[in-house]
Amino acid sequence: MSFNDKQTIFTGTQLDYEEIVEIPDGYEKAELKDFGDGKLLAGRPEMSSVTSYTFDDDGEEKTVNRFKLYIFQDDEQLYIEINVNLKNDGDIHKNIRKGSVLFDFITSILELENAGSVGKSNIIKNVNLKEYREFVNRLGEMTIQVKEKTGSYVYYSFIVRDVQVK
Repeated sequence: MSFNDKQTIFTGTQLDYEEIVEIPDGYEKAELKDFGDGKLLAGRPEMSSVTSYTFDDDGEEKTVNRFKLYIFQDDEQLYIEINVNLKNDGDIHKNIRKGSVLFDFITSILELENAGSVGKSNIIKNVNLKEYREFVNRLGEMTIQVKEKTGSYVYYSFIVRDVQVK
């Protein structure tokens, strides 16, 4: 047997690629909560792959699935890190409800592509985040607007207001 053969005896091995965003040395981190409601932020965007991690929450093990969107403001050596929490791992997501950060992100991009396309929709039935990651990672600049949301607690979301292709 030669290692040049395309057939393998390791049939249970699957290869994959995870989009990992490199943070430049010396850049200061910021989060949406560091800016006021309605603030416009522009910079070079990068979107990570979906990742999962498990942590101990007062003796109870919890798993969080999320991707991160980064907005790099190279002139200020600042990056804005946005965690977008998800219900499951992987790129395919179903039944995303209005009010979630993911809903705001996806629908604001759809509205940029075709104004009025979202209409009165309040659920995204199906989305493949790989398509959005490929789109975002080809952009030269993205402008977002911070949205402060309140319910049982205060959290921050954002709307994509403009994009510029490289």
